Amino acid sequence: MTTTKIRVLQPEDGYSWNDLVAQDPRAKFYHLWEWGEILASTYVYKRYYLAAEQDQTLVGVFPLTYVKSVLFSNRLISLPLCEYGGPLTASTLEDNDAREVMYKLLLVGSKLAESLGVTYLETRGVSNGMAFDLLRATGYESYQNYTTFELDLGQPVEKLWRNLDKKTRNATRKAIDRGVKTVEVKDDGQLEAYYSLYLGVQKRHGSPPHGYAFFKKLFEVFGKKGMIRITLAEYEGKAIAGITTLHFGNTIYWISSVTDVEHRSLNASNLLMWKAIEQGSAGKKILDFGRTRADSTIHHFKKGWGGKEVTLTDHMLFFGKTRAPPDPSQRKYVYLSKLWSLMPVAASSRLGHHLIGDIAL
Repeated sequence: MTTTKIRVLQPEDGYSWNDLVAQDPRAKFYHLWEWGEILASTYVYKRYYLAAEQDQTLVGVFPLTYVKSVLFSNRLISLPLCEYGGPLTASTLEDNDAREVMYKLLLVGSKLAESLGVTYLETRGVSNGMAFDLLRATGYESYQNYTTFELDLGQPVEKLWRNLDKKTRNATRKAIDRGVKTVEVKDDGQLEAYYSLYLGVQKRHGSPPHGYAFFKKLFEVFGKKGMIRITLAEYEGKAIAGITTLHFGNTIYWISSVTDVEHRSLNASNLLMWKAIEQGSAGKKILDFGRTRADSTIHHFKKGWGGKEVTLTDHMLFFGKTRAPPDPSQRKYVYLSKLWSLMPVAASSRLGHHLIGDIAL
């Protein structure tokens, strides 16, 4: 029988890690080595990227990030600041071998979490049936607090347009008729314009923002690989909205949309989303709209684009008294949100990345 060894990978192993991630059709953009690298350098997270090896060949991975926080407790998450994570196995493995590899990765992950003294270990958005079974078998509890929408882009553009609900289609048409233009971000000045809009949105929502360095690193690392697209909407020469999408495999991930409140009536966000759909239909198969809570304003916006609603399942393994996942409706989150909405934008920009890194939702 082939022996499976588990170890924590080092920076020099990044290429091997990405090779395995690229093999698994269930892998998400966030499984990429560089995503964890950016989070670790931006938010001072410690990474424990577990790898399973057989005969010195990588056959499984489990990305884990240690989030240390006095306010929100210490946690081990796969993966923070996104909706997906969990273990993956090489496509070359037979089912029984893949199950054994995944089981060992989960077992080592739980032992690591216990040794670090975390409140819980969390895996996000796992959709692999085998992983589901093994997570339950190893003591994880499942939660379904979020959904996403997946739009099949493998259709003619004309059909995609017809599938929009009437309100969405009319709003998109209005932006076009009013002369809103779109331009892809290519330089620092345009990226700063996007970030300025982003700060305004976060303040209105009472949410701490990522620092500019986070977007800058994403843009630098993935931009040259064609794996990130940041687009601005302009009206009369002024940037009034923007959208950020990530590109990996056959999927486009919508991660951020920003709008100037004074120009909201122009529906520039609709035009930006439609442009992302048009561009994606030329080669990608799925547009993932990102996690959202049912019946929220953003949930209704996403629903209008004709995608299929998909429930996201997170799994948590608890080690302390806490027996429930973090919830933005909890008192401490509501209090922080109200406080943050009152904070000047300049202060929010300086301090926000510390808090958002601690929250790690």
